[in-house]
Amino acid sequence: MALHFLSVRSVKDEKERTLGYLASLQVEITPMQGEISMGESKFFLCEVVGDVKDIDWYAPNGEKLLPNRQDILVNRNDESSSTLTIYNANVDNAGIYKCVAKNGDKESQGTVNVKIFQKITFKNAPSPQEFNEGDDADIICDVVSSPPADIIWKHKGSKIQVAKDVRFKILTNNHLQIRGIKKTDEGAYTCEARVMTRGEIDLKIIKVIINVLPSIRTRQSEVNATADINQSVMLACDADGFPEPTVTWARKSIVLESDDKYGLNDDGSELIIKDVKKVDEGDYTCIARNKAGEKEEEVSLNVFMQPKITYLVNQTASELEEQITLTCEASGDPTPTITWSFGSRVFTEREQVLVSGDQGRHATRGPSCGG
Repeated sequence: MALHFLSVRSVKDEKERTLGYLASLQVEITPMQGEISMGESKFFLCEVVGDVKDIDWYAPNGEKLLPNRQDILVNRNDESSSTLTIYNANVDNAGIYKCVAKNGDKESQGTVNVKIFQKITFKNAPSPQEFNEGDDADIICDVVSSPPADIIWKHKGSKIQVAKDVRFKILTNNHLQIRGIKKTDEGAYTCEARVMTRGEIDLKIIKVIINVLPSIRTRQSEVNATADINQSVMLACDADGFPEPTVTWARKSIVLESDDKYGLNDDGSELIIKDVKKVDEGDYTCIARNKAGEKEEEVSLNVFMQPKITYLVNQTASELEEQITLTCEASGDPTPTITWSFGSRVFTEREQVLVSGDQGRHATRGPSCGG
């Protein structure tokens, strides 16, 4: 004989079980993980399963977030969801946020851990960067990120091996130092930043320019000219350097410019002094300048003056006079020598008297003065 058992559930029991299920609240936040880059914005959706009355968000410090905030906005979307939006995120926004759902004495919550990270940012990495040849160059590349990035320096496509060249050094601030930098070190350098935990990589190409101090070659260190014959004279110097230097001329610390007295060619390397006078004699300075500095060289101008007889007195004498004196004075630079002659005869300094001749007796140094 078979026995059959009959299970009987009252309608009241089923109703209570159904109401109990509906009364429980389930909270889910999307996305479950919250990573936000500094300065970016992101929203989180809190969805509630069950009959819910209140949905509230709480900041990491436990403070209830109100809808009127500007940096963090809370918005009730509908009966079962609410959105938390973080605008222009900063490090102060990091932490665990809670979404709390309530209905009478029923309560449930979900959490999301918001992490704020700084993407690789080149804060100060100017290009180009200029240095003078011979300097200890500090190539700047300031990078901010969280966590801090690893920095790799490259030149001409290859990683710089500081162990192979003692002139290169990576400083504690990640700048690249090149000791006694040379013109051959000029070119493009790559500052590469990596954050291994995120697989993030970025780079900055920095152009390095090496300026070279001017050098000067004077074509002649000393130039001679003669005054008062409407003569022009040229002083010249040639300058090298990088960038190409500008050349100026100065005399007694006064810069000379093209005018009625002076002329300059296009690059300033040649100075023309017009109608040379004795007062033009002296030192002239050739000055070459560029970003690396300046260099000076002097050129001396010697101005000579042609001899000029400044004083000559003629004398009349008789045959009875034993001697007469003729005086001759001359100027010039250098100081001229004076000689006396009579006809084709030139007198020496020791000769004092010329005796007999076609013109009779003549006095010291003869009748003809030549300078």
